[in-house]
Amino acid sequence: RRLENKQRKETTSTAHHSKKAMHFLIDKRPTLSRSEAKQVYNQFATTSHAGGKDATSGYGGPAIRVLLSMASLKNSPHSSSPPKAVLDYGCGQGKLAELVLQDESLSVKKWVCIDQSPNMVHKAKERLHKFGNVVEVHLLESGEPLDAVSSDQLQIVQPQSMDLFISTYCLDVMSETDMHSTLTLAERTLKPSSDSKEIFAGITWGYRDSIQTCVMTAVWEFLYKFNRKRVGGCRPQMLEPYLKSRGWEVLECKRTLPDSFPWMVSEVICARPPSCCGLN
Repeated sequence: RRLENKQRKETTSTAHHSKKAMHFLIDKRPTLSRSEAKQVYNQFATTSHAGGKDATSGYGGPAIRVLLSMASLKNSPHSSSPPKAVLDYGCGQGKLAELVLQDESLSVKKWVCIDQSPNMVHKAKERLHKFGNVVEVHLLESGEPLDAVSSDQLQIVQPQSMDLFISTYCLDVMSETDMHSTLTLAERTLKPSSDSKEIFAGITWGYRDSIQTCVMTAVWEFLYKFNRKRVGGCRPQMLEPYLKSRGWEVLECKRTLPDSFPWMVSEVICARPPSCCGLN
């Protein structure tokens, strides 16, 4: 709870910090290393866990419904044309892609999945094979987000080629350095258009929402502190300060309440990077 209050205070003081400083002053909790995260999610891909079924979990289901509404794959209050090319960063087993692509009435013509876990990528390829050339599933072996667009050996995504950048329950696992690299990846891969946008979903604090979410948040933070692999390395966050520190325009930010276990509150945020703001 102290960290939640600290993040709220730091959000209000963003204007008093340089952009470079803000990149590393928001959250100093330790995180899983890339190799640790890869090990954990390789195991989750084979053994599963309640908190890891993000697209259909107690907290993930409500958040994904809000995310899809924000994505406006049919029509959008923020967009004159629905997105056709989607980058799904940290795709896991590909459940979100499957959920979207099974509706043939939607606008998506290309869905690119990226994950650093070989076992997750294998599961995603098995799950999404039925959608043919619409889907690409890639392993980002290095775990470095920017390798997806800038590596000489492997360029998964072309610059300025995506309409929508999605990442669900992924930033809350990362170090702040990798979080900002992911935001840079979004900036580089989105088309320079006012219709382009990103949507992030992650867990956040639920101390004030209900008794269930209060207790679950306390238990989750305890586990994160003493055995963070147990909760997949995911920590409660507020994502808006990171986006605003980089000059992103936040279009929508919603908290979603879980409808079953695990009783964690989620935050879903839709935004545009500076390169897409103010364009017609």
